Amino acid sequence: MAAAAGLPGKLRFFSTSLARPASQLVKPPILVYGLEGRYATALYSAASKQKKLDQVEKELSQVLTLLKDPKLSSLVMNPHIKSVIKQKTINDALVKDKLSPITINFMKVLAENGRLRQTPDVISAFGKIMSAHRGEVLCSITTANPLDQASLTELKTALSGFLAKEEVLKLETKTDPSILGGMIVSIGDKYADMSTKSKIQKLTKIMRETV
Repeated sequence: MAAAAGLPGKLRFFSTSLARPASQLVKPPILVYGLEGRYATALYSAASKQKKLDQVEKELSQVLTLLKDPKLSSLVMNPHIKSVIKQKTINDALVKDKLSPITINFMKVLAENGRLRQTPDVISAFGKIMSAHRGEVLCSITTANPLDQASLTELKTALSGFLAKEEVLKLETKTDPSILGGMIVSIGDKYADMSTKSKIQKLTKIMRETV
């Protein structure tokens, strides 16, 4: 009941936050562009002011889980269902899961603005901001076959040498047999394609140019 009673004030707060110039918000550690970035930045600002960043991040994972429920998803993601019905449905689900007012009210804003379908993108954008907030640097490694533990440890050590003292490596590994061998590395804003497939393509291009 207390959460529901505070909804109008919180809703006005978020609506105002979304319309304010970025200079009046708590500045995020990185800029995430697009509609999802705008909403995620407003949420980061509000959660930061209330010192609830970690709690909100955890609760957004619960929101994603809730939206995977076929019954709930089919209703809130249906463009033909009235907005007021979606708002009540998502609000009831979040209150039942005992999420905090800030998360409930933020979802209320998304529902009111007809942006529930963008919820996963907004949550992903918020995750990127939080990752930067923790000083994490995302590194993605793609190889043709899974790396063994020894290779993984060696790779982590080598990549950590490119980070600043306060930064933390967050390694993500993927396998893609189509690259044939070698690896593709993406760390921060840097990208290096050292795959066998890429080398073959470059060699083929050179040979064709010399014919």
